[in-house]
Amino acid sequence: MFFLRRKKKIENINKREDNKIVKIGIDLMGGDYAPVSTMEGVLLALYDLKDLHLKITFYNKIDYQKLIQNFINKLPKRSKIYNYFNKNLETDILKRIEFIPCSNYISMSDKPVNILKNRDNTLVKVFELLRDKVVDGVLYAGNTGAFLETSILVVGRLNGVKRPALLTVLPFNKPVLLLDSGANAECKPEYLLQFSIMASIYYKKIISNSLPKLGLLNIGTEDIKGNLLTKESNKLISNYVSINNNLFEYVGFVEPYDVVNSKVDIVVADGFSGNIMLKSFESLGEYVFNFIRKEFSLNIFNKAIGLLSRRIFRRIKSYFDYSEYGGALMIGLNGVSVKTHGRANYRAIKNSINFTYKLILNDINSVILKELENIKNITLSF
Repeated sequence: MFFLRRKKKIENINKREDNKIVKIGIDLMGGDYAPVSTMEGVLLALYDLKDLHLKITFYNKIDYQKLIQNFINKLPKRSKIYNYFNKNLETDILKRIEFIPCSNYISMSDKPVNILKNRDNTLVKVFELLRDKVVDGVLYAGNTGAFLETSILVVGRLNGVKRPALLTVLPFNKPVLLLDSGANAECKPEYLLQFSIMASIYYKKIISNSLPKLGLLNIGTEDIKGNLLTKESNKLISNYVSINNNLFEYVGFVEPYDVVNSKVDIVVADGFSGNIMLKSFESLGEYVFNFIRKEFSLNIFNKAIGLLSRRIFRRIKSYFDYSEYGGALMIGLNGVSVKTHGRANYRAIKNSINFTYKLILNDINSVILKELENIKNITLSF
């Protein structure tokens, strides 16, 4: 049975002021639980967003009609959503979906180098839709390496962007943006400066209109600590802020402790360090909650306390639940491209579609292009 209760989100979907439809491309085959969970999330998103239209690429041996019917059969009978799908499946839902068959798809174990050898696969096709402006954005839940490679090769970068990067929202006391969370293992100082600019634009357009505090991830907060990349990046970002302080307040080096305690709004790192920090937070959260669950099951007394505290722990756990957040934006691409968790369930897929929908409405790429154009007129050194 589906969990349909809405939760308060970090990011609420903007209300539309026009009748323009939003078109999103989705690879049905991406993710550990695809295509079932992907289809379920798609249908739930279509139920919520009446101006949403989807182009879905799928492996041609998959019976998508059966997936749709299985979804409807799982819904609580006599519920509002069940009645809606029974009444409006043909007249509304299916009219807002176009299914595009492909002869192949990319598995979680496929190597990125092999993707473009057979272009009639679901991942390449969905990015070609974005490149050709058939859709406004793309969502994918599968192979991260394949996603990164294909998005850059097929869609391309925004003019002036040296390296697109993965932007992830970390759910601590307040949302903290992490960029890069895994796209670029090796970086140069100018890449980290561009990450800072793009993340700040995202923050002001999506999270809050206030000036964000930005820190550079390091092994310590002292200026003498760090490797050559962090030291040179620190000088370059400091130089940029001395000339243009309208985008962010730079606080210098930060450690993971500062990130957890939300002392900054944005943390910038190379993709190698950022990905390790992200996965460490995810693993620690799972470990802590598994440990608590084990302790509450030791005896009757602990079980009674656990039962009384269940609602509190559910609420705390929801803050660390990847399915409640909209995935990672591949920022710097020539189009909106979102990568959600490989273990995404139906709720994660639905929330990721909502997230992609909002990014399309806010059109952050036009603001990024403008700021990168401004930077050409500024002489920076480190």
